[in-house]
Amino acid sequence: MSDGGLLLNFDLSDQPLKRQVKYTGGRWRDRVSAQRNAKRNGDGQSIDANATPVSTNRRDGNPALLPDDIRNGRPAKRQRIQSDAHHERSDMSSRSLSYMTGKLPPGSINAGPKNAGQGNKPGGVTSRLFTSNPTPKTIFEDPVEDTEPAVPSNAPLSEEAENFHALGLSRRIAQHLSSKLEMKAPTSIQKNTIPLLVKEDSDAFLQAQTGSGKTLAYLLPIVQRIMAMSQHDGGTDARAQIHRDSGLFAIILAPTRELCKQIATVLEKVLRCAPWIISTTVIGGESKKSEKARLRKGVNILVATPGRLADHLDNTKVLDVGTVRWLVLDEGDRLMEMGFEDELKSIVSKIRKEELKDYSKDGVKLDKLPQRRVTILCSATMKRNVQKLGEISLQDAVHITGTKSEDDGEDTAEINEAVFAAPSQLKQAYLIVPAKLRLVTLIALLKSSFARRGSVMKAIIFISCADSVDFHFELFRNVNTRSASSEEPSITENTVADAAYITSPANPTVALLKLHGSLPQPVRTATLNSFRTSNDPCVLITTDIASRGLDVPAVDLVIEYDPAFSVDDHTHRIGRTARAGRPGKAVLFIQPGCEEGYIDLLNSTTSSVAPQSYESTLQKGFFTPITLPRGDKETDPITLVSEKPTPNSRAEALQLHIEQRLLASEKEGGNSKLLDSGRQAFRSHIRAYATHVRDERKYFDITQLHLGHAAKSYGLREAPGGIGGGPSRRTFRAGQSKGSEPRGGDKTDNNRASGKRRADDGDIPALDEAAASRMRMKMKEVMNVASEFNIG
Repeated sequence: MSDGGLLLNFDLSDQPLKRQVKYTGGRWRDRVSAQRNAKRNGDGQSIDANATPVSTNRRDGNPALLPDDIRNGRPAKRQRIQSDAHHERSDMSSRSLSYMTGKLPPGSINAGPKNAGQGNKPGGVTSRLFTSNPTPKTIFEDPVEDTEPAVPSNAPLSEEAENFHALGLSRRIAQHLSSKLEMKAPTSIQKNTIPLLVKEDSDAFLQAQTGSGKTLAYLLPIVQRIMAMSQHDGGTDARAQIHRDSGLFAIILAPTRELCKQIATVLEKVLRCAPWIISTTVIGGESKKSEKARLRKGVNILVATPGRLADHLDNTKVLDVGTVRWLVLDEGDRLMEMGFEDELKSIVSKIRKEELKDYSKDGVKLDKLPQRRVTILCSATMKRNVQKLGEISLQDAVHITGTKSEDDGEDTAEINEAVFAAPSQLKQAYLIVPAKLRLVTLIALLKSSFARRGSVMKAIIFISCADSVDFHFELFRNVNTRSASSEEPSITENTVADAAYITSPANPTVALLKLHGSLPQPVRTATLNSFRTSNDPCVLITTDIASRGLDVPAVDLVIEYDPAFSVDDHTHRIGRTARAGRPGKAVLFIQPGCEEGYIDLLNSTTSSVAPQSYESTLQKGFFTPITLPRGDKETDPITLVSEKPTPNSRAEALQLHIEQRLLASEKEGGNSKLLDSGRQAFRSHIRAYATHVRDERKYFDITQLHLGHAAKSYGLREAPGGIGGGPSRRTFRAGQSKGSEPRGGDKTDNNRASGKRRADDGDIPALDEAAASRMRMKMKEVMNVASEFNIG
């Protein structure tokens, strides 16, 4: 070589060179589809002989194919084409909307794994629930069936051993309890409490398991001693010396309106044997004018919420507490948690300040009543706030439990170490469920629970916030089933409906109800009454507003879909079942990861239960096909059919159906507006997740929560923004009148959205306006030194 250059010898084959194609711009799905097409073409599939792939940055992301005229140097006009992915995506959208109305044949939506021969169609959307899930650290064991059922720990005692008359109650009351209320024997807490309160005038602190009868334990002695003031107590035609004008003898305080209503209902049943003794309630949300009218007529036993009672003590002159002998503080720990400390101090001081009267208004000597003011504090737990409340209200009190009678030399240290335990007959289970699978697992659990007739009659689902309750109620309800049955709308039109997804041939109709503090008080009362009196299978979706003190008969299942904000709240939640000796089951949803440590904390306070995986629940729930809710114009139910009749494929098909249903509600302008409701519920859920008590926050670490997976449990394909951006503008909830008392969804939305209140709920708005204002001021002081997700 004359130029002295380097000669490079390349061995070129006869095959053309493969040029690397880079796709830029356009949609992500289109670029992936184009890259897959190029890969298939490069692997030996047919290629147009007159075309050559080149790199491009077209908007649609597809490679441009250059014809012969461009290779020959002749420029050609660029043709405008639409990608196949766009056609397939539009077709998929139309098919999804048609599938919502049942116009397409079953199986038209592919929710299972792709067939090998079909390939992955561009634009097809599949909900993958069983990939990219965290691996649980817990080792699952096969559940062991109990050979012998546990002996109930809160059941009534043997009738041969004990009866109410032997405890010091009159025969009139004992016969009434036996014949009218069908109560043959007392429970342990009643056996230990009634004789002491009937004979002595000392303060008392009652502590017992949920469902053990604490309400009757303090009501019966009060009624007995008031009845003792009547002439000829045993006679049926006796003239009573004590009547409604004789004065107010007992005040019972409860933290929530629902609990006040329940106590008043129980008291009314007991007083049917003494109709001359009158009781009434004063609670927030009711007409203050009508309450003053009832107080003016006269009342002997008053059931009230602290905020409303403090208001009446300040502004109602007719309310005379000079004859009050008993002050009962029910659910003392909850009273302190809800910020009633100032109201309770004011009430106790005003009652003690008033001089105790020895004679009634009509001159009857009250010598058979306690000669001092007796305070009774009831609480299932012994926390610091309860001890503080005891210091405010109790004087030389005796501690009464459901296991041993008091005055047995027990010292204060032993009392403080008293640990509340769940009823022994309560079966508890913990499901380790990844975030993406929470929604379908909940549906599978409910569907399997109602698969047999009579196996579960009533179930309660506890959720952390009111927005999430609203979303799940709208998601699970069957549209236009209840409203079409009656011409005039009912007060519970938006809180009671027929359920979808969870029905079965054995239970073709299951009632669905919702309850939270953002609902107006008449709606709350009517909804709870519908759940209590229903003879059909029903499910109540609620917040912690229903976790304390409510006694609903025949509750067989309690589901904690969102874990409680403290172990004590968890104990009260599961206490809604297995009451008065009945069996019951409680299921807690836990996510893999740091939340698994919460199980060890629960096992230290309750009976140890081996955790379970979600797989068995899906197997039981989706063993049979799923019936979808009917549309507005549909008359026949639609059956969800997946590509393969397996539980996992049915779960994916159900998830895809829910996601498309949310999108369709926005596109079609549906009345439910499920998409907006799901987004708001997700935001409220994340804010509530960050407000667990400080000692348990290590198990519920907000930084470890996968927001995208959590959004999947709300039927969302991506996590919406605006979680930590402060409260959003909200409108008044449907069904709330302009003049009704503000609830948690209105003026207190700022508190709930920013995480100031732990759980949601109508607890703060359940107070009167002055108390709520003071509570908000306290919260503002806390928020000045704490971040949104770091509140103790």
